[in-house]
Amino acid sequence: MRRVWFVSDTHFGHEAILGHCRPQFSSVEEMDEAIVENWCTTVGSGDLVYHLGDFCWSPKDVSKYRARLSGTIRLVVGNHDDVPACCAATGADGRRAFQRVSLWRQFPEYGFVATHVPMRREQLRHARHSVHGHVHGNTTGLEPWHRDVSVESVDYRPIAAERLRQWVIDTAREGFE
Repeated sequence: MRRVWFVSDTHFGHEAILGHCRPQFSSVEEMDEAIVENWCTTVGSGDLVYHLGDFCWSPKDVSKYRARLSGTIRLVVGNHDDVPACCAATGADGRRAFQRVSLWRQFPEYGFVATHVPMRREQLRHARHSVHGHVHGNTTGLEPWHRDVSVESVDYRPIAAERLRQWVIDTAREGFE
């Protein structure tokens, strides 16, 4: 059975991010290897991953990093993604690196909207919850109906859609919808 996953802000190849929010890694190579290994032990080859932006630091590296990751990836672009490069990137087999590239995506079946940046309540047209990245684990100022899936917040691996659906149910039950 195909599973659906979410993740954001892998920032493959981005050395400066180590000092910003990933001090546990001694090098960008160590960081990249940890994320790739976690991804591939979590995501099956037939699975679908929604990557909510900031895939890699250099547009020329999109294909290189994509080739190492399992599953089909749909990209919701982030502020560091080069949209033309992401749309044009292909793998060794000639297929596109990302099955789809979009600015945001509604998930009525899960009860949330997925974007790179956290959305304000009035921006959520058909949902009550915002799944996003961008904040790298710093959830100060966010509401209970925001869920950060930056790698720093999800143990450097994609998080299952089922867990996000349960979060929507739990926050609604607690009166935070």
